[in-house]
Amino acid sequence: MLLTGSQVSTWCVSLVWSLVVPRILGPAQIGIYTLGVAAGGVLTVLIGLGMQPLLVREVAADPERAPELIGTSIVLRGLISLPVLGAVILIALFGHLGPDEGIAIALGWGMCIFYLLAEPIQSAFQAAEKMKYLAYNGVITKTLVSAGAIALVLLGVRAIGLLLTSITVMAAVMGLNFLWVRGLTRIDWRVTVARMRSLFVASLPYWGFAAFFTIYLWVDDLMVGVMTTSTVLGWYALPTKLFGTLMFIPTILSTAWLPQMVKGAEEGGDRIWRTARNSIELVLILSMPVCAGTILVASALIHLLYGSAYAESVPVMMILAGCLPLMYFGTMVNQVLIARRRQMDWTKVMALASVFNPICNLILIPYFQHRTGNGAIGAAISLLLTELVIAGIGIGLTRKAFAGATLVRLGKALVATAGMSLVVAQVMPRAGLAAGIASGLVVFPALVLLLRVLTVDERDQLRDAVSKAVRRIRTPRTRAA
Repeated sequence: MLLTGSQVSTWCVSLVWSLVVPRILGPAQIGIYTLGVAAGGVLTVLIGLGMQPLLVREVAADPERAPELIGTSIVLRGLISLPVLGAVILIALFGHLGPDEGIAIALGWGMCIFYLLAEPIQSAFQAAEKMKYLAYNGVITKTLVSAGAIALVLLGVRAIGLLLTSITVMAAVMGLNFLWVRGLTRIDWRVTVARMRSLFVASLPYWGFAAFFTIYLWVDDLMVGVMTTSTVLGWYALPTKLFGTLMFIPTILSTAWLPQMVKGAEEGGDRIWRTARNSIELVLILSMPVCAGTILVASALIHLLYGSAYAESVPVMMILAGCLPLMYFGTMVNQVLIARRRQMDWTKVMALASVFNPICNLILIPYFQHRTGNGAIGAAISLLLTELVIAGIGIGLTRKAFAGATLVRLGKALVATAGMSLVVAQVMPRAGLAAGIASGLVVFPALVLLLRVLTVDERDQLRDAVSKAVRRIRTPRTRAA
């Protein structure tokens, strides 16, 4: 519960950051900030070797190894970070970047190194089920970074100042982790070459997936930043930030359904495919109004929240909205493969995406930058094309989960989405953005019920979920009385 609460609180703080900071800084400064964060994300994988799940598994299996593993991983990462820093400095100095962009990339190294030196300790906390320390890490880091950024931009601090603030916070949190770990275990600093070599080799399979996923996650930002300007990167960074908040639906549902899928896979037969069918269908049904609604409100929402400076973000947001059903589906496919112990299949898919996406970016970013002055459109189209390829492969990997009834349900959901879209398109120009969103929230569920899109079991589950939510709201009031 503490970990869940921390996730909710940090999500709220991040949302406030998204509403305040981009508007005050403007596209160019947001672009510089995003470049530093993206560089930090990529460097985190290069230096960290993706060993976090390995450390959790090994410490959970044998807690006595915790001191050795923590010490070895910290020293190994420290050593790897030194030549990486040299490469970062060379890129910053000679990479045809502006002064602020070069500094941002260098500061990205600083952010990742403090995080990586603390992560082995956090892995030990997770293995020992000391989740409160993970909650503390998340709340302190995100709250201080987000709240500090909001306060600083109001005082006139720019992107470089925000990146320096992030480094300071991460350094402080790293120090707290070294204090907290004393209550759990000690750190063995007697590191040997043999230990480092063994840990390095063992982490390589984990590093593969982490590298492919991180490249796919951050390559668009880096390529837009390098191939265009900071302003264009700001136009791309804003909708991707908003876009990320819409991914909470498949994340929550996939987490809830994974245990059922695992049980179905263990029982054998068609059980796993029946469970997968229900989950995939429901996620796709929910993705339709989110996709259509985002396209409909993108222009009004961005202009209302961020002003005309981000007008070029509108087409980017609309294109990215088209990725939502594909990404929702991909999230569920990954869970199905995990339940079937076929994770390597998805690693191969991510490897393909990590090659296909940059190739598309190399062609489309300069094309749209030359034709429209907005290379971010090219990056968004590249992501959409990549997600189409991933979804096609996902259909092949989970084809047994589909039946004739699947197309019927999805067709009904599409009709409900079309009806919602017509209503929103009529209401919003006359009554405003809030009324348009409210009408969509009313019309789509009504049409879903009318068309009987949901199964009896899904309606029962929805009714139970609403009842539980109402009871949770009423309980504190009753106690207070």
